[in-house]
Parts: sequence; structure tokens; C-alpha cells
Amino acid sequence: MKSTLSHSALVNREQSRPAPRNAGAIACYVALLAILLPGGLVAVDASGAKLTVGRIAVLILLMPALVRLTKADRHFIASDYLAAITGIWMVGAAAYVGGDGSLSSAVAVCLEYVGGYFVARGLFFGYAVSTFIRVLKKFLIIVVFLALADSITGRLMVHTTLAGIFHSAPLLQPDFRADLLRTSSTFDHPILFGTFCTLSGALLMTYEQTLAKRTWWVGLCLLGCILSMSSAPLLSFIIAIVAFAYECLMKNYSWRWSVFWLAVAGVILAIFFIANHPIGWIISHLTLDPVSGYFRLMIWDLALVKIGQEPWTGFAFNPLNNEILDYTIDCVWLQLAIRFGIPMIVLVALTNIAAILPARRSASKVTSDPLHWGFTTALVLTMLTGLTVHYWHFLWIFWGLCLGIRASLREASMTEYQMLADERMPLMTADISLVHARP
Repeated sequence: MKSTLSHSALVNREQSRPAPRNAGAIACYVALLAILLPGGLVAVDASGAKLTVGRIAVLILLMPALVRLTKADRHFIASDYLAAITGIWMVGAAAYVGGDGSLSSAVAVCLEYVGGYFVARGLFFGYAVSTFIRVLKKFLIIVVFLALADSITGRLMVHTTLAGIFHSAPLLQPDFRADLLRTSSTFDHPILFGTFCTLSGALLMTYEQTLAKRTWWVGLCLLGCILSMSSAPLLSFIIAIVAFAYECLMKNYSWRWSVFWLAVAGVILAIFFIANHPIGWIISHLTLDPVSGYFRLMIWDLALVKIGQEPWTGFAFNPLNNEILDYTIDCVWLQLAIRFGIPMIVLVALTNIAAILPARRSASKVTSDPLHWGFTTALVLTMLTGLTVHYWHFLWIFWGLCLGIRASLREASMTEYQMLADERMPLMTADISLVHARP
């Protein structure tokens, strides 16, 4: 059985190669290039649409990815249809509510997330997933060392340098916490940089198979997360480490994750039953700056009122006539609901769940295979961290890329199981024939 499965996996990888290896590496570099430039740098074309480096990269790769995805050896899965519906709803709701004034912004946001998803689905399949991670590691080294430069100099090096080159005001003002600079490296905000390091750490936690390499890469990601001085990414990183340690210790027990999630649910219920103000307790005990936490709590209260006024379609990109909500909404789920309605939250959540689910109920590959575990954990942490973080520019694209790669891994597993079933069928037929042939 084991040798047959390995042969099937090898055949599947050979059949699913999307392009020559050098072409796959080039696609990875193009898709991740936006890591090196803040999304605030935009180029305005003749029609007034804002094209960031990330959006240009997605536009370049999208058509080749769609062509590759429609080849005979590839298969559409549930998350593909849900992602397409998500994009349609996003653009349709914004056009219905905001008209032409919101349409270009909705298309841009849709291009980043849904476009990023289909770029990954078409191009990052088979061996290209490992290529993606190897390229990601190169960019990771650059951004973490630039963050160190921020910390050593006490100023945002990349943003200050770019402001001097373009003779403009800095794209981001320095932010201090406990008298320490919150580094942002090449990202638009420290919390985005911290989140990127957390997600990269989750991907590399199981990808690296030796202790020395794992310690180096996870340590590098943790350093970047610490330099950002952001509570939510740090908490998510701790969760990833605990989950990984638990997996290593309990990998021989099939029931391990059922017990894990029951324990998590028990802790959450205990907080809500014991604490007088559960949300306040979480904010005061699990954030680096309780003042920032209570500000987010106020955002939730204000946003829920607004969502209740337009639950189906949201407000698109129109002003909300609230000085706080028009300034920031530090929750990706609230932001989606306010812009595109509650159905948008449901569609995004279902798309992620459909990509994460194992190929079959009895499959344990989602927890045993390094790539499956890494991308599943990254998506779970993205959704969790999004409770106190709003993603924009490259982080929004990165979510789509990770989601598309996880869906491609699921497609590969489904194909592998089907090939295994096809190989076993003649043997089963022969056994049945022998039974019927007995006197």
C-alpha cells in the first residue's frame, strides 16, 4: 500500500508540473516582489485606477494562471467556485451601493485577494509550492534585516528613504511602544509586518526538517514579529508554536486535534463564565497596550451598529460619517462586512474552510504532511489575527496566495486518492471474480 501511494504521488507530481522550473521560480519572484515596496507607492494610469506593485504582479500572472488551471490534468474544487462568487459579490455589492465611485476600489481589492488566489491555484502547484517557499525565505531575510535597521537607527529606514527619493512626506510616521520603535520594514504598518512574520513562521515551522534550519528560520520570523511590537501577531505566533509542539508530542494519536480544539473551546468558555467582562479581560491580559485594545473594543461597538444598518450590501467605500470608523477599522471581518455586507464574511470564511478541509474524512494528511500543516496553520492564524487587524496591500494578496496554494494541495491530495483507487480497482475486480469462480 505504501509503495503504491508513493508511486501515485510521484506520478501526480509529474503530471501536475505547471511549467519549467525556471518559469515557476520567476512567477514566485513576481508574485512576492511587492514584499519589498510599501503598497502606498502607487502608479495612477489614465483611467485613475491605482496600480500598486502587488496589483501589477497579479495582473501579469493572472491570465497564465487561469490558462494553466483549465488544462486537462487540473481540476476545479469547491473553493474555486466560492472564491469566484466572493469576487463577484465584492464587485457587485460595491457597484450597487457606491456606483462608479466605489467600483474601481472594489475591483482593486478583488484583484488582490481573488486574483492572488487564482494565481496561486494555477501556477503554484506540485513542486512549485516548494519553490514558492524557497523564494519567500529570500524575501524574509531582507525584510527582517531591514526591520533591524529600523530598530538600530530609531527611524523607519525604508519609508524615510523612499520619501527622500520621491520628495514627499513619509508614507508612515514612526510609532513607539514602551519607548521602543515599532518596526515596519517594507510594510505599510508594523502590525502588517508582524503578521507577515507570523504567517511565514507557521509555513517554515514544518517545512524545515532539521532542527538547526527550523530554529534559524522560525527564530528569524519570531525576531521580526517581536520587532513589530504588535500584540495580535505575537499571540498568533505563540499559538503556532504551541500547536506545533503539540503535534510533535501527540502525532501517534489520531484523536489529538479533537482534544486540542475541545481544550481551546473550554478555555474560552471559562473566560466568559468567570470574568465579569470577558472581552475586557482578554484585552487587558493578552495585549501589549491595553489602551490600544480598548480602542479596538470601541471600534467593534461602533462597527456593529453600522453593519446592522446595511447588513446585506454594506456601505461600499462611501464615508461612514464617523470620525473613528472613517479613520480605521482594526478588524478585517468588520471591514469586509461594512464594505460588502455580512454575506462577504460568510463567503470568505467558507472559501478558507473549503480549502483547508482534508481530501477525505479518513485522511490525516492535513496534520502529517509539512506543507499541508504549514499552509493550514497559516490560514487559521490569518483568520484569527484578522479579528484585530485589517489587511491591505500585500498582506491581502498574501492571504489570497496562501489560500490558493492550500487549495492546490487539496486538489493534489484528491487526485492522488483517486489514482490510488483506480490502481486498486483491477485487483478488487480480480478478487471478486475468484470468489464467484469457486465451486
